[in-house]
Amino acid sequence: MSIRTPFAYLLVSACCFAGHNIIMIGVDKLGGPLWLAVLLSFGIIGLIGYTLHSLVTFQRPFSISAFTRYIAGMSVNIPVVFVITWFWHSWLGFIMLVAAPLASVCMLLMNFLLSRWAIVTSDRKKTLTP
Repeated sequence: MSIRTPFAYLLVSACCFAGHNIIMIGVDKLGGPLWLAVLLSFGIIGLIGYTLHSLVTFQRPFSISAFTRYIAGMSVNIPVVFVITWFWHSWLGFIMLVAAPLASVCMLLMNFLLSRWAIVTSDRKKTLTP
């Protein structure tokens, strides 16, 4: 991992963080349920996240196997984001404008590890195979 990777990860994560929170807050403002906000965010930000992490963070070519691993890894977020956001928003009563960003911050490290596993793993297999 180069010294550039953490900085690139933070830049891409900031874009995904902003997009996710805009979707979560927007769906809430429109009166949509939490589950819909989480699923919409996953679909939209999953595609954006894979693209940006491949191009900017890890500088790897697009591949179906990496995209499949990325989506599988990020799908772990669906129940986790739902529960963490529910905790801040519904249980503690924070407005979504506060609850969604708090939930996002809670998930930063997990998302870095899942992204790295998904996108970088395919290159390791190729270099290990004669």
